[in-house]
Amino acid sequence: MRIEAADYVNAARERLRNAHLLYDAAEYSFALYAAGVAVEALLRAYIFRLEPKLEAAHNLRMLFNASRLHAFIAHPEHKQIGTAVADLFKRWRNDLRYTSNDRLRRRLKKDKLDRGIRGDFLKENCRIAIEAATSVIKIGAPKWKPL
Repeated sequence: MRIEAADYVNAARERLRNAHLLYDAAEYSFALYAAGVAVEALLRAYIFRLEPKLEAAHNLRMLFNASRLHAFIAHPEHKQIGTAVADLFKRWRNDLRYTSNDRLRRRLKKDKLDRGIRGDFLKENCRIAIEAATSVIKIGAPKWKPL
């Protein structure tokens, strides 16, 4: 069965709820993965209206550019979306679905995303990613309309 654009929007909302539930259960690597998939799904909904056959693998930066999301949102929200996707880009990788919390801690340390964080830097990075995904979904999902 073919995935339609509306299916992507619904999946974006569901994956964001999954990310929150996983975070509450301290399943941080998979919570971070779900947050990125939520944004990926929303971007794919926007792309679907423009180029239904675009294949961009799981490259969020490429999907974000191809989605032209900025064209659909109010100018004051551009900075908020830009900051949110930048925060997510720093933390999300498609291979998180295969990553343990310990491995993700090592990657975050390597990427220096542990700096300046008191307490559990894995938990904090996950919170930042989920907050970023929430911003993107809250702004982008209500503005999505099928053409």
